[in-house]
Amino acid sequence: MTDTLESLAARLRYLEDLEAVQHTWRDYCIRLDSKDWAGLADVYTEDAELEMIGLKGLGDGLDGVFRGRSDIVEAFYKPAMSGVYDIAGGIFTTGHISTNMQIEHLGDEATTLAYFFEIVANDTILIGTYQHRMRRDPDRWRFHRLRITVRYHAVIDVRETAGCALTDVLAACHVPDACRAKIDPDQLPRSNPTLESKYLSHGVVHQGGT
Repeated sequence: MTDTLESLAARLRYLEDLEAVQHTWRDYCIRLDSKDWAGLADVYTEDAELEMIGLKGLGDGLDGVFRGRSDIVEAFYKPAMSGVYDIAGGIFTTGHISTNMQIEHLGDEATTLAYFFEIVANDTILIGTYQHRMRRDPDRWRFHRLRITVRYHAVIDVRETAGCALTDVLAACHVPDACRAKIDPDQLPRSNPTLESKYLSHGVVHQGGT
């Protein structure tokens, strides 16, 4: 009986670790797209390393290795996102879609591989891979090493720009008039009543649809 309970406990810890690793990965995408610099920095360990490959031709000085949480955010992410934000006119900076994550979990470390599809400044797409080495800290899992490799990029034909800044969606403190008709209250996260109530208080009306 004891062996069975210990085995179940070990399996539960393993599943919890897998979910925590994926949560860190998802958290990274949201923090980056919303330009939450403090939240983005918290995804990395203090001594983290970021290697960027494949942005040559898309931005000056963006390929390379960045070491340390502060340098990663200040020397890479902020310059990269600042230029993109100017191009996008503040409406839509980046949108990350990440999928097909493979996780190798060994104790307090995990190695992962994932694909990403990113829309940049409304009219450019990037496709590539994330290779993470994550580490368990006392309060959460964090990136210790991250290699981002852009394997394909292209400019797409944008005939109409529609959408809201992700910062508006996350903060829920202001919904521009142009965005109100585009937000369906039924799509708001029911687990966050504060977020939902703030949106509804700004006059968001359900528009129907499939």
